[in-house]
Amino acid sequence: MSAQPRRTQAQRSESTRIKILDATVQCLVERGYAETTTSEVIARADVPRGTLLHHFPTKVDLLVAAVQHVARRRLDGLAAELAAAELAAPGGADRLDALIDILWRHFSSPLFWAALELWNAARTDAELRDALVPVEKEVFGVLHEQSRGLLEASMPGDPRLATVIQLSFEVLTGSAMTGIVSGDLARRELLIRRWKRAAAVLLGRRDPDTLVERPAKERK
Repeated sequence: MSAQPRRTQAQRSESTRIKILDATVQCLVERGYAETTTSEVIARADVPRGTLLHHFPTKVDLLVAAVQHVARRRLDGLAAELAAAELAAPGGADRLDALIDILWRHFSSPLFWAALELWNAARTDAELRDALVPVEKEVFGVLHEQSRGLLEASMPGDPRLATVIQLSFEVLTGSAMTGIVSGDLARRELLIRRWKRAAAVLLGRRDPDTLVERPAKERK
């Protein structure tokens, strides 16, 4: 077997940088923003303090880079899922249901929890907010475009698509945030099922009379 080529200094540096950012995201998810300290990140990444400071001289530098790192990972994961759904779902309601399921997995994932920690911190941290706002606009812009692409094959040019997709973002984001407090998984799953019905009604794919599911005894 031939020896593996040695990595360049630039490759080793980038690998260390990603290791630090992964540790930062993990800390945001597990400990929250307040306890995401440089000392905690150093311990999780298992790097010397000087190495972290070389890549990120201040905590704000680290968190701004974490914002971008989280955004890239969110978009990569969503793009892969949406592409798979486009191949698997023939169209119509199947694609709409698939999209809502994909969005829900995203808005209830650890990566989104990390983003929520940064959103909350940005409310009172102007420097972090200035870094976060354009990144989140890009994330939701790309997400909206890809979501529309998934649905538009069966409804080309339908003016309702943009509104239904945006409402889906809002409904699922809100459900994820309230779920953090309530922890009521069954209630959230019920909301997802109802939103699938409501979205289909708004797009003219379901009779409005079927929006509210009747109890089994009434259907007999």
